[in-house]
Amino acid sequence: MIDEIKAKITKQQVEIFQVNMGDKCNQTCTHCHIGASPYGEKNMELETAVKVLEKLLSLDVKNIEFTGGTPELNPNLIMFIEGLSGHKNISVRTSLTVLDNPEFSFLTDLYRKHKVKVIASLPGLSQDLTDRQRGKNVFCKSVKVLKDLNTLGYGTDGLSLDLVYNPPGDCLPPEQGLLEKEYKQFLKDKHGIFFDKLITIVNSPINRFRNYLDSQKKLDGYWELLESSYNPETLKSIMCRHLVSIDYLGFIYDCDFNLALGMKIKGHDEKKFWETDFTAFNPEILLGRHCYACTANKGSSCHGALIKCMTVRSSSCS
Repeated sequence: MIDEIKAKITKQQVEIFQVNMGDKCNQTCTHCHIGASPYGEKNMELETAVKVLEKLLSLDVKNIEFTGGTPELNPNLIMFIEGLSGHKNISVRTSLTVLDNPEFSFLTDLYRKHKVKVIASLPGLSQDLTDRQRGKNVFCKSVKVLKDLNTLGYGTDGLSLDLVYNPPGDCLPPEQGLLEKEYKQFLKDKHGIFFDKLITIVNSPINRFRNYLDSQKKLDGYWELLESSYNPETLKSIMCRHLVSIDYLGFIYDCDFNLALGMKIKGHDEKKFWETDFTAFNPEILLGRHCYACTANKGSSCHGALIKCMTVRSSSCS
């Protein structure tokens, strides 16, 4: 697949700028392609954040996402939200549990004030499964924060709340629509929790997840699963066509996975985000073996499955 399409995939109109605030996170998840942890040191400093903010405000693109790590651990997130509010559609991809910490819990009110969309990780409906993947007591803390968000109007009164599902191991996610129904029914009945949309993401074998698979002697089998599940129909809508990722230093990438691998946008190895002209911006997208994760079955992106109408291949984690 990779060799066949390398020269055919180019960037189209940019619709989303995704700002990776750094690799610091309050959790150490087994599926993390960034390799984020509480000890992350690659985090965006104020000088870089100011330049990124000024450039974002100068561009017509309306959709801005913040990711990490978990963005809340970077103090410059507040400046971004306040500076972009009223000008852009803002989303924050959060670990959820960081908002259970009294030091950061005030951010939920900030999110509500500025109508920030919250995209929250919840890869399981049981405490055992979630805690094994994300850390001790993560499930209970996540439930608590989700209830708090519901009280503020997220998922209940017009403020957007999406949940993210990552498979627990060497498998592909279930069909997104069916899993969303299961999530909504279970969380409503068991915990009184409501949300808008479930996003299923195929785990990319990069950094910590690659190391995890390798330690379990499952890496080769997972590569085979991804490659055998390749679906050329996903190429029409893969997220790298319409997205630009910005790292903690201001360099730009076709997606967050390329960012994790240090694969900068072709022809922009030395250019920072604020130095880039996005007029007629159509560089060739850099592809690698990891791209099979985004093109398997119904496809995968930071916003979920790419194709709605097709039978999904079943895949159970071993």
